[in-house]
Amino acid sequence: MLIPSSHRNVLARHAAMVLDARRTNPLRLAINRVVKPGSIVCDIGAGLGLLTFFALSAGARHVYAIDCDKESLNIAMDHARRHGIQDRISFIEGHSFDVKIGQKTDVVICETIGSAAFDENILATLQDAKRRLLKTGGNIIPAVIELWGAPAKFQASKKASPLIETAAISHRNLLDEPRCLASIQTKGRFASGIHFRKLFIAKKDGKLSGMAVWPRIEWARGIITDASPFKPRTHWKQCILPSKTCSVKAQDHIKFELIIRPDPQNPKEGTEILWKLNVV
Repeated sequence: MLIPSSHRNVLARHAAMVLDARRTNPLRLAINRVVKPGSIVCDIGAGLGLLTFFALSAGARHVYAIDCDKESLNIAMDHARRHGIQDRISFIEGHSFDVKIGQKTDVVICETIGSAAFDENILATLQDAKRRLLKTGGNIIPAVIELWGAPAKFQASKKASPLIETAAISHRNLLDEPRCLASIQTKGRFASGIHFRKLFIAKKDGKLSGMAVWPRIEWARGIITDASPFKPRTHWKQCILPSKTCSVKAQDHIKFELIIRPDPQNPKEGTEILWKLNVV
């Protein structure tokens, strides 16, 4: 089948994520476990529709596939039509905050997880979805979102922008043991952002370039993707939050403060990330 050039560009944009077996395979296992025959499902950030199709395969009666990316939804709609399942999917272009679907769903799937776990506004998105789109007692995929990290040495980019980048950090370049910095159970109560302070103690002498952080996601109980530098690489790699490079000695104290919250200027799409790193 000849793929239109516009489709090829969109598919290339999604390829690293969709083809990441350490992300996609656990997601399918979680969907197969959580979605029951006859379930009504809401897929927020549906993109090419892969998770929507997983939900239908698991027995969902109907899926609301929501995304603000029209090109991706068009590809998903083409696929649904070719396989005769378009009547079981409502494709909705727009932000989930603006969507009204007329009924509440049994399951919400929301895989808007970035390399810093919460940097794609997932907490505010899930807050809204739980209030308006999910039945009381309904299920959410992912079940638990954690942000892990450690002070690290890495090669700083020569680019003036962006300050925040994604790179594969060797575990040998971590200056302390990784720690869980923030953990959210999505069925519980949580804020729309995170703010914390953590103290690390350098385990060895070295150069401190900033913080390496990454997500650890429990999609459903016991089904986990961990983007740690100690694990095989995922498409997330690690998020690097640079600071001024300095020398540290073993037992030096390193203070880290991080805020991730909806961007005040663009709360539906943007995320504001602020951090400080000091050696004391």
